[in-house]
Amino acid sequence: MNSENERPIVVWFRRDLRIDDHAALWHASRTGAPIIPLFVIDSELITTLPSDGAAFDFQAGALRELEDKLRLLGGKLLLLRGMVVDVHERIIRQFQPSALYFNRDYEPYALRRDERIGSLYRSRGIDVRTFKDSVLLEPDEVLTREGKPYVVFTPYANAWRKLPIPAPFGTPRRIVVPRFASEAIPGARELGKAVRIAEPIFRGGSGEAKKRWKWFLSHGLAGYEQGRDLPSIDGTSRMSGYLRFGTISVRKMWEDLANVRCERGDDGRSVVSGHSTLRIHHSALEKFSSELIWREFYTAVLFHFPRVVESNYRQGFDAMPWRVDRKALDAWKEGRTGFPLVDAGMRQLNGTGWMHNRVRMVVASFLTKDLMHDWRAGARYFEEKLLDIDTAANNGGWQWAASTGVDPKPLRIFNPRLQAERYDPQGEYIRQYIPELRDVPARYIHAPHEMPPLVQEEAGCIIGKHYPAPIVDHRSASAAYKEQFMKLKRGKDSSQSFKESP
Repeated sequence: MNSENERPIVVWFRRDLRIDDHAALWHASRTGAPIIPLFVIDSELITTLPSDGAAFDFQAGALRELEDKLRLLGGKLLLLRGMVVDVHERIIRQFQPSALYFNRDYEPYALRRDERIGSLYRSRGIDVRTFKDSVLLEPDEVLTREGKPYVVFTPYANAWRKLPIPAPFGTPRRIVVPRFASEAIPGARELGKAVRIAEPIFRGGSGEAKKRWKWFLSHGLAGYEQGRDLPSIDGTSRMSGYLRFGTISVRKMWEDLANVRCERGDDGRSVVSGHSTLRIHHSALEKFSSELIWREFYTAVLFHFPRVVESNYRQGFDAMPWRVDRKALDAWKEGRTGFPLVDAGMRQLNGTGWMHNRVRMVVASFLTKDLMHDWRAGARYFEEKLLDIDTAANNGGWQWAASTGVDPKPLRIFNPRLQAERYDPQGEYIRQYIPELRDVPARYIHAPHEMPPLVQEEAGCIIGKHYPAPIVDHRSASAAYKEQFMKLKRGKDSSQSFKESP
């Protein structure tokens, strides 16, 4: 390619596997220049990622659909495997591009990688343009009056809601691509990743994402405010996996929510216009909107305080005497703690690659407060199993549960039995994932160890044989955690060690 105006633009896909409302692709298509849609299978990253092979099969499905969608635009996906710097060096030598376009990522690893790749292109006189795409408002767009990041959600959300939200870009124009040879899209087997998740809850691709989103708007949003806390029903959006891989645009989701409008009746409800004739409380819409803002809040926390990936946000917890009990940790991982709601959640995770959000809070609290185990072990296990894993949300959630993070209520402790009685009163969720408890009477489903021997025999569930007795006593474990916490608070320089991290 000798002519300057024939030099292509490289559009580097990462966690944005779609063509609709893709900021980098849309802007590149507007230039009229040839485009190279690039996806890199980063050998270094693949080696270090602990994710179950099911996540890589999900990615493969999303890439195959992306390839099909690009063909409809007149394009083609260039997929190359290798060290990310080596791949980009090869791209520069082979195509002599005029520019590199990509959507910004805010995780520490991605920021380091992107700076390195951006410097590589700029050193060769190649333009580098980056775009906001995975969030509605970037971390440095939502700051206090003093220009500092927020560390408490409510004031962050209040400030966030006052700012203008960008509209979707839509579908890009038809594109032209130069000739190139692409490698085959690899799944888990080709990448040497074992698939241990038997029934993945998510299927890759923007088509699946749109289908699920449409269902939620039509059937799930109306009952979201109450249904989101009931693990036995399909009461949440389950959009997290699609947002993780960017197979759906968060801008489009927000626009759809904004379009849920109608005159409000005397009963305080609104009709969902454009999607169905369901009637919903305005508060249900606000509740779901808040969940998207929580996602942006944790992204901002990680961006401004990257050390929290491996460190306590509240540094006073560095002195917390976390226990190292491999046997208890394994029981938690495998769902055999003797606490049915905890065990059901962990078995759901192990079997489907997903866990209900209410249950995530309970199992995280149990590991850190009942078992006094370091939150980092739990966060790492979630990284292995969750198909919707997002570093910012995972870290934020675990530090919230462990009381080490951006959380003004450090003594929050979930009682797993009371949580189960409130949110799974008949034990439907528990029975779904713990087959040995399916015939246990409802009065004992939340504490099967309290069944008399005769009832155990009738239910076919002998405690200690078919299902374990509780591995800890919740009341005494909670008291022990509180005692350790108060010791830290009373310790030397506690006022400094427990202040919010700079």
